[in-house]
Amino acid sequence: MNKISGMLLSIIILIFTTLSTGATAQTTSQNLSDTNALKIADNASKHFWNALHGYTNRPCTQKTFTYKGTEYSYLCQEFNTKDKLVTYLGETFTNNAVEKGLTNYRYITYKGKLARPVGDGDGMLEWKKAKIKLIHQKQNVRSYNLTVPTVDGDSVKRSVTFYKSGATWKVNQFDAVQ
Repeated sequence: MNKISGMLLSIIILIFTTLSTGATAQTTSQNLSDTNALKIADNASKHFWNALHGYTNRPCTQKTFTYKGTEYSYLCQEFNTKDKLVTYLGETFTNNAVEKGLTNYRYITYKGKLARPVGDGDGMLEWKKAKIKLIHQKQNVRSYNLTVPTVDGDSVKRSVTFYKSGATWKVNQFDAVQ
């Protein structure tokens, strides 16, 4: 019985390793394809909105407070420190994009917890359906113009630049994918 359990566990580990390696290869290839650029932009957009909402999947009760005349809301437990949010955003954005984004969107640490100004919003763009055109290419940099459909049938134009960070392609502007 233990041999069968061990074999099953080994097979499951092999399958997950193979699947995760395949997914990583798409974003780590030397040549960033249009398809992969759209997948990365879509993922970065989800990260952007999750950061603004203060959580990924499970909302929490977010306490509000006023600081220097602005109403702020604490982020949920998963993002309640700058380190946690920076780590999460670093999955899809360059370090420079993350730092500028946190500054531009006025995130603060107040009484030991990360907070951001209260606001509304949600992702209205359908990144997976975007039309994409490469406009600039260097070894570790790709810039694209995208026409992204909205959920209400319109479309918007966006410019997104990707930098190769280590072995991974990342978006270099926090709100380029909003």
